Amino acid sequence: MESTGIIEVPGAILHYKVSGSGPVLLIIQGGAADADGSDALASYLENDFTIVSYDRRGLSRSVLKPDTPIVDIHIHSEDASKVLARVTSKPAFVFGVSIGAVIGLELVATHPSQILLLVAHEPPLKQLLPPDDYEKALREQEEIESTFRNEGVRAAMMKFLELSGINFGDREDDSPSPQLSPYMTENLQFFLKNDAPAVRKFEIDFSLLEDVRLQILPSTGETSSARWPNRCAVILSEKLGVDLVHFPGGHNAYGSRPRAVASELRTLLQSK
Repeated sequence: MESTGIIEVPGAILHYKVSGSGPVLLIIQGGAADADGSDALASYLENDFTIVSYDRRGLSRSVLKPDTPIVDIHIHSEDASKVLARVTSKPAFVFGVSIGAVIGLELVATHPSQILLLVAHEPPLKQLLPPDDYEKALREQEEIESTFRNEGVRAAMMKFLELSGINFGDREDDSPSPQLSPYMTENLQFFLKNDAPAVRKFEIDFSLLEDVRLQILPSTGETSSARWPNRCAVILSEKLGVDLVHFPGGHNAYGSRPRAVASELRTLLQSK
């Protein structure tokens, strides 16, 4: 049975939902996806885990209060910490995708006692890249934001999909087609105006990650190896000296191949 709730936090009111039973698994979505974006994945996992998801502040039902500060990754990680604290007092599993993986890394770095294991799927953390690749990634991020300002959402998202290597045609045969959320237009605008720049500007204190290295498991998609967020996960695993997980599909594997990703996640998490 699914339940929903709200949490009042500095600058926003967060909407979250909970389903299933067992150890807590918090899913932090990528892009402009809200709490409903992981429904397909959750459906394969809720017999084994208590699945928690939420709308990031500014998306869908998580509304900003007047005069709220500019959103950044640290604020997002504090929100995730408060969602976890609402549903459990024990260390939890976290699966973060794209910006969700970056938020998850900041979360485990700053609130390590809340995290049993973070699976960080293709975090676009370009500080990990060699200098030339860093500059190229930075230009690509800036180009997406510039395209949004000059040409609008559709043109910017086409560039974003290319950067990430997302292919909506790469799906499991029985995977449900993506449903258009009534909030999607506003969510995409908020993402491009606020969250994309937040990712571009963010750099993590890597020494904090080294302190919690055994709580981090980077992951990649098998079909997105040519894209730099995938490379970030590879380098992260190398720098931390931890295993690297490969999921079927690409950057958006949890949405396009939820059954296969759920199977891999279940095996990983139940071994901890």
